Amino acid sequence: MSLKKRMFRSNMTILCTALFSLMLILIFVLILFEDSFEGQFRLLSQGKVERHAVSLLTAVENAHPGNTAYLEFIAEKNGYETVIIQNGRVVRGNVGDQAEHLTEFLENELGSAEHGGKETAKPDDPDTDNAKIPAADGNASIFFWQGDTVVAKNVPAENMYIAAVYYKSGEEHSSLQNLFITVILVILLVGAAAIFILLFLASFFTHRMNRLVMEPVEKLMEGAERIGDGNLSEEIDYQGEEEFEHVCRAFNDMQRMILEDKKQREKNERARTDMVTGISHDLRTPLTSIRGYIKGVLDGVADTPEKKEMYLRTAYESTGEMNSLLQKLFDFSRMESGQMPFHMVRVDLAEFADAYVAQREAVTDRNKVQMQVHRETEQMPDVLLDVDQVPRIFDNLLENSIKYAKVCPVKIDIRIYENLEKGVILEWKDNGTGVPEEKLPHIFERFYRCDESRNEKGSGVGLYVVKYIMECHKGTVKAVNDNGLKIQMFFPCEEKKRGDGNGTDSDCGR
Repeated sequence: MSLKKRMFRSNMTILCTALFSLMLILIFVLILFEDSFEGQFRLLSQGKVERHAVSLLTAVENAHPGNTAYLEFIAEKNGYETVIIQNGRVVRGNVGDQAEHLTEFLENELGSAEHGGKETAKPDDPDTDNAKIPAADGNASIFFWQGDTVVAKNVPAENMYIAAVYYKSGEEHSSLQNLFITVILVILLVGAAAIFILLFLASFFTHRMNRLVMEPVEKLMEGAERIGDGNLSEEIDYQGEEEFEHVCRAFNDMQRMILEDKKQREKNERARTDMVTGISHDLRTPLTSIRGYIKGVLDGVADTPEKKEMYLRTAYESTGEMNSLLQKLFDFSRMESGQMPFHMVRVDLAEFADAYVAQREAVTDRNKVQMQVHRETEQMPDVLLDVDQVPRIFDNLLENSIKYAKVCPVKIDIRIYENLEKGVILEWKDNGTGVPEEKLPHIFERFYRCDESRNEKGSGVGLYVVKYIMECHKGTVKAVNDNGLKIQMFFPCEEKKRGDGNGTDSDCGR
């Protein structure tokens, strides 16, 4: 069953249950207090009858066994029934099957007609149903008997009771029953009408709520299905409730991130494939050179000591090229797996650069590469760096300058100075042709090569390694054109990393 149907049925069930329970409670209350309502109605009716009963006292007082015409006239006018009971029998009037009870009641209240009319009436009690209102001037009295009003007197000489009875209890009870049934019917009709109206309103608002809720839900489901089918370009277009708009925007943002990540993965995969292909091609050249020169020595082509030395030196230099390519692959693999360790120590960056340049000049032909270091001030703060990883930065920058400067000799100018906001800055500048401005922002991306035709050997990870190592030093790197390519490296100073600064392990790459 769909969510829409479940919501509708749930709302209808709760609504109908509440209304039905309310109707049952109202009916139960009416039934429970039916007697109380009836008693209150009778009391009100009796209060009305008493006013007529007082007017009948004189008529009952003046009535005689042979002269009751006036009494009958007054009684009929006021809605009373004239009743004459003689010798225990009703000789006039209609009291139905209550004759015996009325006779017994009058005997108890007025005394036996046969023994002279001694009054034995009970004391007045406003809480009893048979309360008595005594007459003012004679032996006629007003009684309430079983909810009816009785004005009566005793005529002992005739063994007779003359009475006027107001029969309203049956009518009142019937009227109360009719009223009670009418009230219940009204409640049922009103309840049914209320249920119909509420069902209509509930259906209307449930349909509206379903539209408000289900529309974005259905759009989200469609979007999820599109993503499952590989369609990441079509976004959800929803305008409505603010909360659902946020959800749909978040879904679109997630979809865009997935799409960008997919494109980046595809781009990296193509670049990785190109890198492996390129390195395989680049390795073939030195490997061929090594094999050729060694074979020349073995075959006796190098028949003089000078020629043998030249062949072996050329082969040795080719192994250096192979080692450099393999080292880059190894470094890249460790960076990708997060296994490149960093051990920081506090170092004077200018002295460290001087030592590196001196080491490189000892093994480099000055006719091809010339390097010099400029120190702005004698006193500069120390920086935290890894003495094994920072030389990789310099090696990669040097190799990049030699390959792409396109001048001979390549002049490398290293300038070190302090910036109060950014720390210690090292600038590496060559005298080459620089990099096209449109390619400059991308040279630190992995696998990126400015020379897309691969006329020059390279893996496309050298400057990416530079950026990675600088970030692990909590620094940054930037490239600009300044009569050649200038690489600016920003090393933070006075920063202690999880220790006293004399030698701590960084968590970068772990």
